[in-house]
Amino acid sequence: MAHRLPPLAGLRVFEAAGRCGGFTAAAAELGVTPSAVSHGVRTLEDSLGVPLFHRDQRGMRLTPAGEKLLAEATRAFEGLSRCMDTLTEPRAGRRLTGSVAPTFATGWLLPRLPDLRRRHPSLDLAISTEREHVELGDGRFDFAIRMAGAPVGPAEWHRLAPVGLLPVAAPDCRLSLAEALARLPAIHVMVAAEDWAAWAALRGLPAPDPSRGLRFDTVQLALNAAAQGLGLALARLPVCADDIAAGRVRALDEPVEGGTAYWLVTRPGLLRQREGRLLATWLREQLGSTTPVA
Repeated sequence: MAHRLPPLAGLRVFEAAGRCGGFTAAAAELGVTPSAVSHGVRTLEDSLGVPLFHRDQRGMRLTPAGEKLLAEATRAFEGLSRCMDTLTEPRAGRRLTGSVAPTFATGWLLPRLPDLRRRHPSLDLAISTEREHVELGDGRFDFAIRMAGAPVGPAEWHRLAPVGLLPVAAPDCRLSLAEALARLPAIHVMVAAEDWAAWAALRGLPAPDPSRGLRFDTVQLALNAAAQGLGLALARLPVCADDIAAGRVRALDEPVEGGTAYWLVTRPGLLRQREGRLLATWLREQLGSTTPVA
């Protein structure tokens, strides 16, 4: 029996838009323009004769028909991906070399690499944590993971997850947030784009005295100092989520979303290659499953 199928090109961009939450994020994943995603979704809607997205002043939301189709399309594409992995013998692909900040590498990436190895044994990574200016496309690096407010430069930027900010203290600290702010020094991260002043503005609270407290050049050192009872550190989620969940530090507040995000920055065309797609998809899945803890 012949299968009754919608236009597969339109289905592909619709599934990415629905899963990623918008045309721009889907375009970044697929390596096309947002207008191409929009056109593909429109073509699919015209073919089906039903709207798949509500488009209004609040943005874009899936219609009931869109939610039903997204669930089925995602299952189908995931099944095809698993089938492709089983049909393609594990082979030594081209090694991907990446530049990753030390805190992200040790606090978030390293504990999750066993999962990446189990799921994609042919994916070969080389990770550098040196603080250096990276020119993607010069042959040295294929990708970088950066915390930034917006894309900078000619590389391809793919947004992974927003940064959540929240104060943490030693695990045995029993002070409330207000008491801790009044009594404990704030520990500062000198190179952070957003520190205590940004958090205080987002929370509508007075900023801690900037003249007090220790100063470090990495978030991990600030977190370790807080764990030792040396003051309050400003944790960043999702990179510090494991420290909070394990009780190494105690969260004193709910996280607030800052103005920065974690980005996968790639050389041109990387996400159109199998290795690049596998890495990007895995990063999005893992970062999306990192639950903010407070």
